[in-house]
Amino acid sequence: TVSGISVTHVTADGPWPEGPALIREADCIVMFLSEGARWTHEDPRRIEAFAQLAARGGGFITLHWGMGTKEARYIDGYLKLFGGCHGGSDRKYKILDADVAIGTADHPVTRGITNFSIHEEFYYELKLVPASNQFKPILQTDIDGATQTVAWAWQRGDSGRSFGFSGGHFHKNWERVEYRRLVTQAILWSLDLPIPEAGLAVDVAVETLQPPTSGN
Repeated sequence: TVSGISVTHVTADGPWPEGPALIREADCIVMFLSEGARWTHEDPRRIEAFAQLAARGGGFITLHWGMGTKEARYIDGYLKLFGGCHGGSDRKYKILDADVAIGTADHPVTRGITNFSIHEEFYYELKLVPASNQFKPILQTDIDGATQTVAWAWQRGDSGRSFGFSGGHFHKNWERVEYRRLVTQAILWSLDLPIPEAGLAVDVAVETLQPPTSGN
């Protein structure tokens, strides 16, 4: 448990008329839903609220299909907010037994996490913002003979912070300490809150949740 953080969990199906106000008032948004890159743009008031949150340095977290869009026209707008997107007709994904390596060992998000192996569906060859000192690979794995970044942290030019993780397809994997620590610490980092050097204690029972529908 992290003190001082208030969490609102929303299942944002349908028009979600109260959504833009909630987005504007938040300090960090965690996206774990179907085709999230399209979802952010389909309501003009919604994308405007995201832009307003970005302008005041808000945090953005995107997980699995939350970074997705089948239509390429949503990619560029999503990249400006989240730094990475699994989008367009050329998007790639694969289920595999992966050896996952820490991409930036001294990053606060990776504290208490070491290299691990996992059975997962990863999106890869992601569309990412141009590499810079402010964009850091967090997790990497070999897919089709090439090193792929499957999680990243980005200090945006507007002073906000964005994080993405393309895994998370299999719900059972959230029982793993690495997954819970990774995402929890990413949220804290996006809020510019301290993270213990040894990593957060996340060895707790996992609540049974329904994962979002995967569409790849």
